[in-house]
Amino acid sequence: MIGSAMPVNITNLPTGTQLPSASNSATSGSNTTLTQNDFFRLMTTQLESQDPLNPMNSDQYAAELAQFSTASGVQQLQTTVSGIGQQIASAAGVQASSLVGHDIAVNGNLLVFAGSGSAPGAFNLSSAASNVTVTVKDANGNQVATINLGALNAGTQNFTWNGAKTGGGTAAAGAYTFQVNALDSKGNALTATTYAVVPVAGVTLNGANGPTVSLAGGLGSVTLNQIHEIY
Repeated sequence: MIGSAMPVNITNLPTGTQLPSASNSATSGSNTTLTQNDFFRLMTTQLESQDPLNPMNSDQYAAELAQFSTASGVQQLQTTVSGIGQQIASAAGVQASSLVGHDIAVNGNLLVFAGSGSAPGAFNLSSAASNVTVTVKDANGNQVATINLGALNAGTQNFTWNGAKTGGGTAAAGAYTFQVNALDSKGNALTATTYAVVPVAGVTLNGANGPTVSLAGGLGSVTLNQIHEIY
């Protein structure tokens, strides 16, 4: 014989939604990113509207809190890193400003002769050389002078050109180029990386890639990481 059915109590859940509506979101601002207040409002609504026959257990509650803590921590870390980056950029700008009036070595083979005095240049030898010569050329590629530097060790080497031409006389003021020819003890050619040594005219602090250094004579600008040596 089948007994009578047990009475069933039906509990009506509160009306409304368990997630903020578009109007509710608008009241908290147009930003679509959840804030701390939004999170706690959602959790309170979830607790009030949960099924009493199947309530949220403590593990679920702890998991949601952990997720929020992680997201909040990441946001704080991003803010901190951004602030540190701005401080580093500012410090780099202050350091770069001290370069004005100095010569720097950058990639290139330019020699700037002012008509008197001397024009500096630099290069890096891959290994020790038994004989090194520097050939100076004008804007048309014509050879103007040859400088014999003799034997040099590996690494960065500096030289100057006083404007003296091979056939006599002094070269006109202007921009020239140079080429380095280096040989080892067996007469084999060595690799020489050339550097243009140019004066710094100014510094721009708010460049897209950080501070930039303006070169004198309208020679353009370079970033700090393109500087090989400061004189």
